[in-house]
Amino acid sequence: MDAGGDRILHSTHVAVIREVYDGEFAPQGFAMELERALDACCSVIVIEPTQLGDETARWISVGNCLHKTAVLSGLGSIVSGLLWPNNVYIYAPLGTFSTLCI
Repeated sequence: MDAGGDRILHSTHVAVIREVYDGEFAPQGFAMELERALDACCSVIVIEPTQLGDETARWISVGNCLHKTAVLSGLGSIVSGLLWPNNVYIYAPLGTFSTLCI
């Protein structure tokens, strides 16, 4: 079971990227393992290499920020369009910005 105890995790849904340096190109191998785990749609991915884990966490943070920006500017566009329907200069840029963030 997972931490919440509400579902059973099968071994096919869990990927562990181990920090084993067996050659000169080990960091590239770690990245390839992560790519394979993402392609396999694993629900849980454990990343042991610190550098790869930190980089992955940064990209997830950037994605979350873009998502929140898109949602908030989209909502702002809808609300300003309802409040000021004749003022296209207010809600059009917000809608465009929201579309670009997606």
